[in-house]
Amino acid sequence: MRKELRQRLAKDYSYAVTKMQEETQPAKKLFYFSVLFSEAQRVLNWEWNRDLALIYTVTQHVHTQINMTMQVPGLGQTLPIDWTTVFDKLTQITSDLAAYLEKTENEDSGEELCQILGRLAEIAYAVNGNGSYLYEKGLIKF
Repeated sequence: MRKELRQRLAKDYSYAVTKMQEETQPAKKLFYFSVLFSEAQRVLNWEWNRDLALIYTVTQHVHTQINMTMQVPGLGQTLPIDWTTVFDKLTQITSDLAAYLEKTENEDSGEELCQILGRLAEIAYAVNGNGSYLYEKGLIKF
């Protein structure tokens, strides 16, 4: 990915992290998290990049899964979900993704990106029924 596009993503992702850290309401934290897939999609219109398509897909899924669980009446309260921990970890991983984009200049760092995206996928899985059960049993650890 061109340096200026990577820097644009890193800057917007860092801004989202700052806003997520400042915000106390989960819905607003999730709103700022949506910057990740929205900005990824914009950049994909200028330059196709497989890693960025993966970032887009994973972050959009995480957003959708958290939003769905929060919006379904009673589901977010029925499942043993520690929302404070979920949003703290979501913010931390978003920060890690921004830092990754700030420093990465070559294509040889795919393993680090996969680790970051895997941590995001764990969050998405932990807020569904089975994932919440596995988190409660201690099998999923953030």
